[in-house]
Amino acid sequence: NFDGESIIQPRLGFNWDFNETLTFRGGVGLYAGGNPNVWLSNNYSNDGITQVEFQERALDDDGLGGETLFTIPFNGDGQPIFDIPQSLFDAVAGGSANSGVNAVDPNFDIPKEWKFALGATWNFDAGFFGDDYTLMADYLHTEKEDSALIIDATLEQIATAPDGRPIYQSIDRSDPDCADPTSADCTGRLFAQDFILTNVSGDAGSSDVYSLSLSKRYDWGLDWTLAYAYTDSSEVNPMTSSVAFSNYVNVSVSDPNNPGPADSNYEIPNRFTIRANFSRAFFGDSLTNITLYGRVNEGRPFSATFIDGGFTFGDTLDDRHLLYVPTGPSDPNVVFGPGFDQAAFFTYLDQTGLSDYAGSIAPRNAMHSAWWHKYDIRIEQELPGFMPEHNFAAFLIVENVGNLINDDWGVLKEQGFPRNVPMVEFDINDANQYEYLSFRTPAPQGRVADASLWEVRFGVSYDF
Repeated sequence: NFDGESIIQPRLGFNWDFNETLTFRGGVGLYAGGNPNVWLSNNYSNDGITQVEFQERALDDDGLGGETLFTIPFNGDGQPIFDIPQSLFDAVAGGSANSGVNAVDPNFDIPKEWKFALGATWNFDAGFFGDDYTLMADYLHTEKEDSALIIDATLEQIATAPDGRPIYQSIDRSDPDCADPTSADCTGRLFAQDFILTNVSGDAGSSDVYSLSLSKRYDWGLDWTLAYAYTDSSEVNPMTSSVAFSNYVNVSVSDPNNPGPADSNYEIPNRFTIRANFSRAFFGDSLTNITLYGRVNEGRPFSATFIDGGFTFGDTLDDRHLLYVPTGPSDPNVVFGPGFDQAAFFTYLDQTGLSDYAGSIAPRNAMHSAWWHKYDIRIEQELPGFMPEHNFAAFLIVENVGNLINDDWGVLKEQGFPRNVPMVEFDINDANQYEYLSFRTPAPQGRVADASLWEVRFGVSYDF
């Protein structure tokens, strides 16, 4: 069932009052469902039978001679870009199915999560600082089970990289010459990837969330809450997309068919929040409500990767392969090219903390985007309704007040999707060493437009 609702819900809970000031709560449950239907529908639209694919790679758009995109014949009205190259049109029309396949593992299980919750609420007096405070503490642990994973069934390991990661080759498994995938007679497929939707075997990831909040209410109309949450979350594949190819490539890896658990793409380790509300009747019985809500949080994580080196590791994109962090200029696994800026490279490793992983592969999501703060204000004035039981109100909402005051405040900057920074152009030499050819200093984190804008809204509501 992928209808977005939990389909397995055994739950156990308890509630215990101690001296009428301390309350405990807890629960456990198994939850499943909510994963996108499109992960399954991919297999109907990419069946390896109904699609024929061809590519044209012989064009000379540098203008040095030969056919170009604007000189070859096109079908239809013959318009370049708008119409289809006639050679490709004819090839598809007369060709046979040669596309990649999307399939579901016959033993695929619905991903699910065990959730364990424990919390307590303490109502207490603070002497000089006043009475009637409420302190809440909560802990939520989640264990992922049978998490979804996309693998490429055409990949076969043919070698091992200097740091121990596998080097693959995409092979045609119907070719008898590929009994030895390293054979020169073993041919890959033109459109090589056959994606399988399967489950993670072994550790599928987990999360721990700790939260603490303190709140107080005053008789003269003010109430406030201060809160903090810490999250430590891991996953194998964030499954960010609807298409199998995108889910396969949009995750940083050292082994594309066995990524292993790492910090989650969605993890925000530290978050502080504040809420303050003032409510008072200045006009008869009609309340005036003024609410401030603010959040300050650490940015989402991202990874350090190689620059695309042209299938060096044997799968689709090298610029999602996690960076090997050298121990220094004399690391035996690395040879630095004459144009490689070692000083800038090692300085960057020190500044970002990547040097902590010297002599190994940098973990996925080892770095975090910048901290972000945002504050919103809502002002609401109740008004008399037309009937006694009716509620009428006018409101003003100002989102991202800081950015309204100063263009440099409230701006969210983070590493964009798919949350990696390719930084080293590389190759692997015959001695099985990395050749670091050039270092590309990562660009500054980009501004997220929608989250960084201020917005003012006016409105009225009428409930009856």
